[in-house]
Amino acid sequence: MFNTLTNFIFPPTMTHNYYQSTLPSAIRLLERSGLRPMVCDTRVPLSSCPVRCGMPAEPGNSPADYVLLPKTLVGSYPEMFIPVMGNSMIDAGYEDGDRLRVAFGMEPRDGDNVLACIDGECTVKTLFTDEDGQHWLVPRNDNYHAILLTADMDVRILGCVTGIEKNTPRTPARDCLRAIRRTKQDMTARQPLTEAQVDDVLRAVGPEIVLARQWYAVMRAMKDMQVPAAANSRTFCLRVRSVLPAHGHLPTVKELQRMAVQSFSKPVALWNAANAPVSGTRFEEYLSIARKTLVAMGR
Repeated sequence: MFNTLTNFIFPPTMTHNYYQSTLPSAIRLLERSGLRPMVCDTRVPLSSCPVRCGMPAEPGNSPADYVLLPKTLVGSYPEMFIPVMGNSMIDAGYEDGDRLRVAFGMEPRDGDNVLACIDGECTVKTLFTDEDGQHWLVPRNDNYHAILLTADMDVRILGCVTGIEKNTPRTPARDCLRAIRRTKQDMTARQPLTEAQVDDVLRAVGPEIVLARQWYAVMRAMKDMQVPAAANSRTFCLRVRSVLPAHGHLPTVKELQRMAVQSFSKPVALWNAANAPVSGTRFEEYLSIARKTLVAMGR
């Protein structure tokens, strides 16, 4: 697992003796593994007052706590983690409970997400200058209007958002629903295979089968596409035997049921070599047969 990381960060929470003896050897071990370990030894304040990603709110002054970061990851500008409230920046990925890392005093550029203070109230928006030279604070949610910055406003850009710490990694429900609707539309648009087409698919894939149990890959692919002939092992076996009676490796219910375990019990798109009833080249063979079945079905 660790060889997939580019940074491995140690918090300095152990005893002094442990820090002096064991930690350096652990760091050297990680370095030899190609990682870049760092010690979290620099405190960055955590605000006690959340900033609204909606209507502006009054700023807070006193940090409630501190977040420890490696010194090399802390920039030259004063920084603070500030909790998020509201949803006007939802399309930027800012959600309730997230913590924004804000660098104070950093010179903002068009397109930067900034912490702004308007007439004594704070908000997070995207700073942008239009073609007329007017300055705006732009939300990332179509349900909100952009804020035009005018001369009669007391506007201060306090800092730029340089990072975000997610409260809980989640995919927005609307993104899930959008993907599901698109898939349902595609499934509805597809014409179901005729009986003759199902038979043609079995004939096309049959030469790929060199073990009786490999028919499971065909059945699973057909089942993913809701082909009635693959609704269960018995129905599928009868169909194959009727179409290819002379095939040298006809499926049996017992063999097919033995394969419907671990990731193979799921749709082909979710098959995982690390959690499958076969491994190595065998897994690749099953996956290849399943994919060829999908291609033969025009899917």
